[in-house]
Parts: sequence; C-alpha cells; structure tokens
Amino acid sequence: MYRILRIFVLLNVFFCFQAKAQEPMSRQDSMAVKTAAGYKAIENFSNKTKFTKFLHQLLFKSVAPVSVPKPKNVKAKKTVFYLKAEGKIIRNINILTLDPFGYSIQDTSVHPKGFIKKAVNDLHFKTRRMIIRNLLLFNENQAYDSLLVNESERIIRAQNYVRDVFVSSIPTSAKADSVDVFIRVSDVWSIVPTLSLSGSSSELGLIDNNFIGLGNRFQANIKSDKAIGNSVTRLGYLIPNIRNTFISADIRYYFSGNNDLINNPYFERPVYPPISSNLENSISGDHYLVKSFELSRLFYSPLAKWAGGVFFGQLVTDQSYIQHDTIGYLSSKTNIQDYWAARSWQLFKGNTADARTTSFILSGRLLRVRYPQKPSEAEPLNIFNNATFYFGGIGVSSRRYTQDKYILNYGKVEDVPIGRAFGITGGMNMQRTNLWYLGLKAAWGNFYRFGYLSSHLEYGTFIGSNGFQQEVITGRINYFTQLYSLGNWKIRQFVKPTFTIGFNRLPTDNLTFSDDLKGFGKLKYSATYMSVLTLQTQSYAPWDLFGFRFGPYFFSSFGILGNGSPKIAHSRLYSVLGLGVLIKNDYLMFNTFQISLSFYPIIPGQGSNILNLNAYKTSDYGFRDFEISKPVVVGYR
Repeated sequence: MYRILRIFVLLNVFFCFQAKAQEPMSRQDSMAVKTAAGYKAIENFSNKTKFTKFLHQLLFKSVAPVSVPKPKNVKAKKTVFYLKAEGKIIRNINILTLDPFGYSIQDTSVHPKGFIKKAVNDLHFKTRRMIIRNLLLFNENQAYDSLLVNESERIIRAQNYVRDVFVSSIPTSAKADSVDVFIRVSDVWSIVPTLSLSGSSSELGLIDNNFIGLGNRFQANIKSDKAIGNSVTRLGYLIPNIRNTFISADIRYYFSGNNDLINNPYFERPVYPPISSNLENSISGDHYLVKSFELSRLFYSPLAKWAGGVFFGQLVTDQSYIQHDTIGYLSSKTNIQDYWAARSWQLFKGNTADARTTSFILSGRLLRVRYPQKPSEAEPLNIFNNATFYFGGIGVSSRRYTQDKYILNYGKVEDVPIGRAFGITGGMNMQRTNLWYLGLKAAWGNFYRFGYLSSHLEYGTFIGSNGFQQEVITGRINYFTQLYSLGNWKIRQFVKPTFTIGFNRLPTDNLTFSDDLKGFGKLKYSATYMSVLTLQTQSYAPWDLFGFRFGPYFFSSFGILGNGSPKIAHSRLYSVLGLGVLIKNDYLMFNTFQISLSFYPIIPGQGSNILNLNAYKTSDYGFRDFEISKPVVVGYR
C-alpha cells in the first residue's frame, strides 16, 4: 500500500516541477482541419438515407467551416476597444438569447440544422430578454463604463442556466459619441430528471434551473423508503433576482402525510440544508429541513452597496449528549428566525478599478432559535435551550475577477476571484449563561508568475466565565500553476491543503473530513483536528481521436484525523488515489464528460482496497470569493 502511495505522490510532484512554461494552450489548427474534414465526410455519407441522416442528427453537430486563424491577442484587443468606448453614451442595449443546440455565441451565421436539434430546441424555454436585462448594472443613456460592463458579463455568466455570454459594442457612426451594446446569451438545457433505485428505497425527482425561461429554479422530489414507512415529498422554488434588485426569494417545503418526521430516526438529511442560517455552526448536531422561506441579497458585485436577508424556517434538529460515559442523541422541532444586514462604502477615493472595488463593510445579525416541542429528557441534559444570538462585524474587502480557461471547465471562460479580505466578528449568545463570541478572518489571492495562489484563514471562539471556549482555527490554500508544456502535452498542477483545529471543544464535538476527503463519511473516531492535502495533475492531450479531445488527470488526497496533539505521529492517516479523464467533443450534442476511478487503501468499517467509480470530480477544487457580508460563526465539522 505504501509503495502505491509513494508512486502517486511522485507522479504528482514530477508533473508539477518538470514541466516547462509555455503560452496558453491552443488547438492545433492542422489537426482541426483534418478532423473537420473527416466529420464532413461522415455528414455527407449520412445524407444518403433518412435513417443514417436521423442518426447523424441525433449524435452529431453540423460541421462548421474551419479556418486557420492568425495569432491574435484577444485580451489586448478587447482592452483597446474598451478604451475607445469608455465614457460614450449608451444609446441602445440589444439582447438576444439562444437555444442550447446549434448556435454559436459569436458567429451569427451559425444556426441549428436538422430535425433533432430543432425539435429539442422547441422543447426548451429560452431565457427571456427581461431576465438578462435585470442582471445588467448599466442602462441606456448612461456613460459606457467598462467596469460595469465587465461585471454585468460576469454576473450573467455565473447563472446556472447560462452556457456562455458575449458582450460587444458598436459606435453608432464613425464620429459619434454614442455606442450600441449587443449581448448574446447561450442557454443550457436546464431540465434534469433524477432517478435512484435500491432494494429498500426509490427516489424520483426533477430539477429545472430555468423554469419556463424565467431563470427560476423549481425542484420536486419524491422518495419512498421502507425504513421511514411513508414517502417524503420535497418541493423547492427559487427566484434568484426579483426585478433587478438582486434580491432572491427561496421557499422549501417537505411533507410526508401523517408520518412524524421529527421523531422518525430514519428521516435522512434532505437536499436543502439551511446553509443560509448558518445553523450548522451555531448549534451542535445535524439539522433536517421541514419548511422555510428566505429573502436575501448578497454583495453580488464588489460595486454593490448593501446586502441583507431574512430567514424563517422549521427544522428537525439532532443534538448529542453524554450520559454515563455514553454518547446519545435526541431530536426536536426547531423554529428559526434569522435577520441580517450589511452596508458597504468605497474605502479609497478615485475612479480606478482598484479604488472602486475596495470597500469598508459594516454588518449586523440577529438569530433566534426556539424549541417549541423539545422532549422531556432534554431538560436534565441541558440541551435544546432557547437561544438568541447577536452578531456584528467590520471588515475590508477588495474583489476583482480575471478571466481564464482550462481550470475547472474544459475550455469554458471562467472568472477567477482575486483580492483581499480582512474581517472581525463579535457577538453574544444569550442563553442560560451568556457567552461572548470573537471571530477573525483573513484571505488573499492573486495570479503570480508561478500561478494562482489564494489563502483563507479563520479563527473563532466563545468567551465565558471560564475563559476561551470552543475555539477553532481553519485554513485553506488553493494553488494552480500556469499552463505548462511537457513535450506536446499541456499540463496544469493543482494543490489544495485544508485544516481545522479545535481547542477546548465540547466532549460531543467531533471533526470529520466532510467534503474535503470524500468517501469516508462520518468516522466514529473522536478528533479535534483535521487536515487534508489534495494534489491533482490535469493534462490536455495534443491530439484528438475522431474529434474527441482528452484531458487525463491523476489525483491523490491524504487526510489526518487526530486528537490531543496535532502531530502526524499521533494521528490516523487516510488516503484516496486515482485517475480520471475529461472528454470533450465539439461535434456532439452533449460534449463534455468526466470519468474517474478512485482507490481507497482502507475505509474504517467498510474494508480495504476499495474501488469507486466517479467518486472524485475536478470541480471539487472550486473557488472561494473575498466577500465579507453576513456575520457567521467559524465552522467546526
């Protein structure tokens, strides 16, 4: 087993340090011409009969003419144009939304061909132009502001119902002082059915991330489980932006007929955990949503001036206790009221992008937790006590975004956050014995010559009559290199260390790997600190096979859970090793796939030498922004 561990670590280190830096990867033009010619021959052959033509329309996209473009600096050209348009009056804003299949985001001459693509597009509700307009930070008759235009483009691209967006501006005449703005938005297919079957349960659901073209998310799910004894229906509806206010409305409701979900020990964690109320950090135990309603407005852009929200929810909460040297659990209905608000001010004078995106932020929060039907056993155990939390925060945040490709998605434009954030949170827990709270946060991230590097560090503690209690320190580093060259291959290396350390924690507190090391779940092992190191070598092949482009990758993750002393010698080491491949074909209707195979040397309680398919995804890395808004308690899970 240790020999395998050494081999995977050496592979990651080798690819990280032996590669030579080159320019960002571009598709080989001669290979593209040959591949397009081959697909064009297939398309011509398929036209001979109706059946082969039907199969071709079902599986392939029409071949667009391929030309070998001259090298050009797209970013430099775009920057020069922004300088030319800066300050001119915006006369018209023209918005065009495109169906998912058969269109090009930039080439207006490309249209869907064939019955299949047209039929599928007919089943799709295109995003309504007003929905896109409500995401814009600029209007007609305003001066063209490149920062507002860039931010609007990023906000549109961030919507989960949008595949891509292209914004351009054209002067109304050669010497005019006004411009017309054109926005082309390509939709994604937004309806996703879900089905899960096993010997004791079945689950059927549907998610629509762009309900009838409104940009709203509708989710319905029905699960039947013999252990629960009745089917559980889960419904949710989210409006992400109410008429250009960037206020979202979210309603969720779970019901199960006459079945008592509160006292049923088999009621499992639902799809919608109440993340917004931060309950998992404020109360020990797990939380199961029954019904809730929430209005919230985040700092959706560094230019936003205010944020806030209200949350009303009823949940099922499990809390642990110790009695006679044994850990037990009780459940209770829990009513939540959560209110918060934040205000942002530009910190430095000036009209530069750095000055406009650096802000001083004040915030406040009130969280009320009530247990209207707590069990009689809870009183002597001193759990399920009503509580009211008051929080206040101050901080400084500087947020910008840089566009790049080939990071988490294969070739899609991605907005990478860069900036800094420093914050202080203070609070008080008015329970039976009042506790003060103190939290500190520091974060930074930027692109350097050696790659992208960001770091997030947080500290939190309650302060009572016995001094500091329930202390926690958490940290995370995200690093990836520039695109490197190893022969004709292009490679990017990812490194992500994370850690959590607890001091003076409650006896029932128990750290787990959570999402940092997937596959291990909640290990029955008392731990007060956790650390995980994940390495991934992502490659991009220089060739394609019948139009398929491949991105093989190696990954390895090593995790430590310990208690008492943060030293490896006194800890348990867990690991997962594996490989995978990203597969992309521009000629197929659904053009991006991912396959991974994970090897677990040992999983306590399950066995050793375990293989899992698709247990790991490259998107597990993710980005963390540098936003400071809602005051929260530092997580300890």
